[in-house]
Amino acid sequence: MNKFNLTALQAQLEKARSLQEKREDYYNEKSEKWQESEKGESYEYRTQELEGIIDDLENAIDQFDNWNSEGL
Repeated sequence: MNKFNLTALQAQLEKARSLQEKREDYYNEKSEKWQESEKGESYEYRTQELEGIIDDLENAIDQFDNWNSEGL
């Protein structure tokens, strides 16, 4: 039976998590005025989009892992 190699997906997941953490740190270091500005809100929105992508990638990895372990 063919199994999925999840190494590349897991590596990309780690990169995405690292980027999300850096973006959150950057945002939190900015002034409240900047955070409430159009640029700050746009930055936060994009960071939240990344969070959604991370969730989707985690789910995909879990599903592939389940597929691999079923061995049917």
